[in-house]
Amino acid sequence: MKNINFLQQGSAEQREVAEKLLQSISFVENRNTVTKFLTNFEQIVLSQIVAYNYSDFKVEFFGGFDDAERKKAKIISNEYYDIDYDIVCLKAKFNNKFNKVEHRNILGAIHNLGINFNRFGDIIVLENEVYIFVDEEIADYISMEFTKAGRVNLNFERVDLSDVTIEKKYEDFEIVSSSFRIDSIVAKITNKSRSKVKEFLEQDFVKLNHVILRNGEKTCTTNDIISIRKYGRFVVKDFRQNKKSLKYRITISKLV
Repeated sequence: MKNINFLQQGSAEQREVAEKLLQSISFVENRNTVTKFLTNFEQIVLSQIVAYNYSDFKVEFFGGFDDAERKKAKIISNEYYDIDYDIVCLKAKFNNKFNKVEHRNILGAIHNLGINFNRFGDIIVLENEVYIFVDEEIADYISMEFTKAGRVNLNFERVDLSDVTIEKKYEDFEIVSSSFRIDSIVAKITNKSRSKVKEFLEQDFVKLNHVILRNGEKTCTTNDIISIRKYGRFVVKDFRQNKKSLKYRITISKLV
């Protein structure tokens, strides 16, 4: 196994994920492989592993649609032949006049099927439609067995990936902060005190660009992604500074 010395200054979580990835992924000369679905954080760590340990390899990611979060990685050693990601999109419609389906309902149903979650990509719940991205190997099984979420009956059918058009929706709002320190930004987003934000950090509630943060002094910048457990995911979009007070008026986009 290749070493992870390059993560000596990283968090315990980074090292743990790196070791897990090195144990589960085959890096074979002249042979391309595709992983299971990876989280954003696993994708970041895998890119670091390849850059440090396998400079002759390339890694590409795909989750079934352009804005996917959970993606499979294609480890490329031989560029003269290609292999498929083997991702299937399953779609089900429901009558939203009488029924309500939430993301947690779909997660619960998947859990009850007893299938490892790394076989599933993104789960998208829209007004009257549900999309789930899965491994080709389990697509037929899911279509047959996944018939209900909560009290709502669902009939999943395959959809060609080229026909999938999913756009995530964001809502913009503004905060005023004296700095771009993560503890200040999180305090303004959540309307909580700095001491409460400190608790969030200590409890691993805060991520910056999918990496857990425990240090509130870390600064963020435009296009950074801030995840706060129980509050959601936010993107730092833009800012302007007041010339008198020197405070920043920052535009934040929340994923809805």
